[in-house]
Amino acid sequence: MLDKARDLRTERLERIVEHLRARTDRERASSVERFARLFYRRATEADLTERPVEDLRGAALSLWKFAERRDPGAPKVRVLNPRAAGHGWRCPHTVVEIVNDDMPFLVD
Repeated sequence: MLDKARDLRTERLERIVEHLRARTDRERASSVERFARLFYRRATEADLTERPVEDLRGAALSLWKFAERRDPGAPKVRVLNPRAAGHGWRCPHTVVEIVNDDMPFLVD
């Protein structure tokens, strides 16, 4: 059963990465792929299977693009309700994206 769940997670992650590769220029594709794999590394099977691949790809790409430019020591925070028409992906929840220097207990 554990192997089946691992295989399903792997298959979904590969589909997310395929979507990212198709929508990212060649210059940044490997970095975006590495980011997505780290982004979803601790996601549960349910996290990866209950949402459409397009939305999972959109969530990772949204944070990647938001984090691309940030001055060291200056946090960035964005709150959004992603909709397909405006953001290219959707989520039924409010999303809070935080990009900051590494700090222990920041979100605790």
